[in-house]
Amino acid sequence: MLASKQEILDAFDVQTLLQKARDESGLNDFNDENLPLVLGKMREYFAQDLQVDANGLRHSINTTIRQLVNRLRFEADLKKHPEILEEEVDDPIIILGFPRSGTTKTHRMMGVDPNLLKTTMWQLVNPAPFPNAIAGEPDPRIAAAYTQEQLLAANDANPALRAAHVYGANEVQEELWLFGLTFNYGDFVRPPSLAYQDYLRQRKTPSDLDNYRYQKSLIQYLQWQQGGRKNRRWLFKNTSNIGYMDELLQTFPKATLMHIHRNPMVSLPSVIRLVMEFLRTDNANIDPAFVTKLMVSKSTWLCQRYLESRDRLGLDDRIFDVQYEQVRSNPMPAIQEIYDRAGHVLTPESAQLMMDYEKENEQGKHGAHQYSLEQFGLTEAFINEHYGEYIKRFIR
Repeated sequence: MLASKQEILDAFDVQTLLQKARDESGLNDFNDENLPLVLGKMREYFAQDLQVDANGLRHSINTTIRQLVNRLRFEADLKKHPEILEEEVDDPIIILGFPRSGTTKTHRMMGVDPNLLKTTMWQLVNPAPFPNAIAGEPDPRIAAAYTQEQLLAANDANPALRAAHVYGANEVQEELWLFGLTFNYGDFVRPPSLAYQDYLRQRKTPSDLDNYRYQKSLIQYLQWQQGGRKNRRWLFKNTSNIGYMDELLQTFPKATLMHIHRNPMVSLPSVIRLVMEFLRTDNANIDPAFVTKLMVSKSTWLCQRYLESRDRLGLDDRIFDVQYEQVRSNPMPAIQEIYDRAGHVLTPESAQLMMDYEKENEQGKHGAHQYSLEQFGLTEAFINEHYGEYIKRFIR
C-alpha cells in the first residue's frame, strides 16, 4: 500500500529532519539559508504523488537524514580546511549520453585506470568521512553503504535489477548521486515524484548553476580526501548532463566531452525497465505506467534542451560523438581518442586493465535484460515524434 499524503507530510517535517541530522552528527551549522526552503518544497510536492510504500518511506527519510548529516560534516571540514575549495578539478573527462547507451560500460572500463579519479558507490552514499575512521584501516563508509543504501541489497535479491545494472559499494557509479545532497535537482528525484520534478524544472532559486557549483565543491572534497590531484583528472558520467550543458561547462570549463549515441527505440524501453526494478526498493508494486510517464517526461525534456544548447553553444567540434555499436564491439579506439583529446596519457598498463575488465564483464554476464516498446505502451511512431530530430542527427 502506498504511503498516504498525510504520512508523507508527517515523515518529511522539515524541522524534525534537520534536528535529527544535528543530533546524529553532533554538528549544527548547515551554512545554507535556503535549506529549509528547498526541503519544504520537496515535502510539499512529494505529498502530491510520491510512489513509496511504508518500507520505501522509511528508506526515504533515512536517506534524507543521511544526506543532511553529510552536509553538516562537509561544512565542518570546510571550516577546518578551507583549502579544499582550492583543489583543481576543472578539466574532467565527461561521458555523455542517454541511459542504456553504453555509458556505464565505458565509464567502468575507463574507471579501472588508476590515473583517473572517479566516484564509487560508497563515496556517493557518504561523501563525508566518518569521525571514527582510522588511518590505514578500511574506510568504514564501504561497509556502511551496504546497510544504508537499499539498492546494494536489492542488487543481490533482484536478478532483474542485477541483469540490467550491477550495484556494489566499490563499483564506479555516476556522480549524479551527489546532486541528492542539494534536494534541488530536477533529474535526481528519488523517490520519484512527477510533481516535484516539474516544479524543479521551473524554479529559479536556488538555480541549476548553484547545484552544479555545490556538486563541484563535493568533487573537490573527494579529491582532497584522496591526497589531492597528483597529476590525475576526474572521470565523470551523468546521463542527465545533456540537459544542463550551460551549467556543466560553466562549472567545468576545461572538460573533454564524449557522447555515446544509441537509438531511443532501444534505450528508452531499456531504461524504463531498469528504473522499474530500481524503484521496487521503495515500492514493491510500482506502477509501470507511472514509470513510463516519468522517464518519457525526463528524457524528452533532456533531449530538447541538449539539442538547443549544443547548437547555441557551438559544441559540435568539442563533443566526440561515438555510436553505441562501437562501444559494444570495439571500445578501445574511442577510449584512446578521448584520452588524446583530453591530453591525458593512456598507459599500456591502464589499457590492459580496461581490456581485462571488458573481458570479465561481458554483456549478459548477470542475465538477460529484457524489454520492449510494447511492454510499456510505446510505439515507433511515438519515438519518432518525440526523438526524431535526435535520431536523424546522431543515429547511424
